Amino acid sequence: MEDQRVNILVDSFRKATSQGITLEGILLVVFIFSFIALALTVGNYLKKALSLRRQKGHFLKTVLELGLSEKEGEILWEYSKKLDRDPYLSLEVKATFEKVIDEYIKENPDFDENMIIDMRRTLGFDTVPPFMPLVSTKDIEIFQNGTLIFEGRSYPVALTDKDELYMYWSILEGNPPIEEDQIVKITFLRQDDAVYVFEGEVVETFIDMGRKVIKIPHTFNLVRNQRRKDIRIKEELPVDISFVDENGKVISFTSQTEDISISGMKFCLFKLDGEIIQKLSINKEIKAELIINGIKIKVSGLIRNIQDRDNKVCFGVEFKDIDKKDEAFLNQFIQDKQMELMKKYRQMQKG
Repeated sequence: MEDQRVNILVDSFRKATSQGITLEGILLVVFIFSFIALALTVGNYLKKALSLRRQKGHFLKTVLELGLSEKEGEILWEYSKKLDRDPYLSLEVKATFEKVIDEYIKENPDFDENMIIDMRRTLGFDTVPPFMPLVSTKDIEIFQNGTLIFEGRSYPVALTDKDELYMYWSILEGNPPIEEDQIVKITFLRQDDAVYVFEGEVVETFIDMGRKVIKIPHTFNLVRNQRRKDIRIKEELPVDISFVDENGKVISFTSQTEDISISGMKFCLFKLDGEIIQKLSINKEIKAELIINGIKIKVSGLIRNIQDRDNKVCFGVEFKDIDKKDEAFLNQFIQDKQMELMKKYRQMQKG
């Protein structure tokens, strides 16, 4: 249709200019090409608008299927677009969801906090499993212990409350002379994860239950210091282990992993296997053959820590020699397991 219009205008231009160039002809040329440009621009705009409308309709349908309301879907769509993010990521990735909601809160100071809490719960974003890092201070669990650092001194603290805008840390011991507008640093250890550090400007201080409480805005600027070099997942895999004892004898046995990463693993032995346990010590070199999805992976490593439990002893092993292809395979296996765990966790959260 547009091509036909362009051909008609071009024919008119040829006829108008066939008898020589005149002022009227020049004006007609300008008009024709301006009209063509406008027609093409409007046409492209309408195409994009219709396409965007269809995309939004499909997105809202998906939102309703997940259990969110149309209003909540409108919010996620609008503010995802403002941040130049794929709206579907706000339904699947917690980090994207939190960024989108944060943008919405900034522009809507009268936001409905209960609605946002319900959205998190519906999408399975209300808690963070241990194998996933925290996105913002909103993810810190109530009663998390930590250390407040102020003017070169440290004070034990605990998170006693939080909302969509602020967190409230109670100072458990001491009375630091903290006032409004001062900057404080808080560090805390999240079990089975990492040490986190953040800074914040104190908005308010008050006394609650005889303790000083500091009110600090939430932040995405969390520094995460992972205690382990690589993320470990809890996974029971069959493993054949061998080592050379002090007499030069090769000792072989079968066990299974308790957790694993691309840089190490943990395996356990029941105390009934006391003879083998006694021969395994810190820095002892072992060789192991893991079986993952039917594929055998050979590694060597050093025992770095030993844990004595009720009825068994567990050994933490640091890998020292692993083939690059096996390492890549193991890394992919761990990533796939993480995704599976996250999906199961979210399904469990949704009930």
